[in-house]
Amino acid sequence: MIELDRVSKRYGSKTIIHDISFNVKKGEIVGFLGPNGAGKTTTMRMISGFTSTTSGTVKVAGFDMATENHLASQRLGYLPEHPPLYDVLDVRSYLRFVATAKGISKTQFPSHLEKVVDACKLASVVDKEIYKLSKGYRQRVGLAQALLGDPDVLLLDEPTASLDPGQIHETREVIRLFGSQRAVLLSTHILSEVTLLCSRVAIINQGRMLAVDTPDRLQQAAEESNVVWVEAAGDEAAIKQALQAVDGVVSVSSSTVPNAKLLSFDCMVSEDEGIQQRIARAVTSAGELQRLERRKPTLENVFLRYVAQSSKNSEQAK
Repeated sequence: MIELDRVSKRYGSKTIIHDISFNVKKGEIVGFLGPNGAGKTTTMRMISGFTSTTSGTVKVAGFDMATENHLASQRLGYLPEHPPLYDVLDVRSYLRFVATAKGISKTQFPSHLEKVVDACKLASVVDKEIYKLSKGYRQRVGLAQALLGDPDVLLLDEPTASLDPGQIHETREVIRLFGSQRAVLLSTHILSEVTLLCSRVAIINQGRMLAVDTPDRLQQAAEESNVVWVEAAGDEAAIKQALQAVDGVVSVSSSTVPNAKLLSFDCMVSEDEGIQQRIARAVTSAGELQRLERRKPTLENVFLRYVAQSSKNSEQAK
């Protein structure tokens, strides 16, 4: 439903997006992760047809955005980073205007309005002027306009920005419900949203695609984030030497626990059954084991790892 094939975007001599490719299928919610300035919003704008590509192809619902923009737009719902609201209109009038722009007939409008108002919990403000609404409600109105017309493809740029925890939960449920039958590309800085909502994750930094994979597989890929943490008493050098000799331990770093006569060791390990037991035996042979904890890689570790590696490679290439 969304296809990007070797897409680049340049402004003058500056390349913003570098030859990226990925896709989003029907019934799939893909998380789009990257730091500020990574190229997420520019990519969203190219997919929506708001701006054109310099090279490469963008297709939405099978239509080429370069030549069939008007056909693709009929299948697309887009919530940009700053919702396109008209403050002087009330919510009902604004959504009626959007429905007209999307080609929804006057007879169909009431049922479409009821659906998005119910989904986005707007019943209490549907007749209020938009300028009177809180940031949270304005964000909900932006989501409602994207959902109008039952689009096949949804582009959501930071959809839970400015929402309180209760509203975030409600919005996630709306995205999950609508996403089950549509293709959704979800840009977010909230990593928990990725694990809760997304079947795949696309990581971008400095306009380059770093990875496209499932959250689970990206976690498994971060070997250096796979750590067994140990607290122990005894001779630091002896314990460290014993740990380094354990099969499956890649590296060991040590430090002193503040305000305690204990040592702390971070053992970077490979995925290996029984590694904790072998580490415990090694520490016991050289000192006194106080505490042992397995720290699995998190999506945040993975994200930071890819970003750091990408930045390092860019510096080396200069």
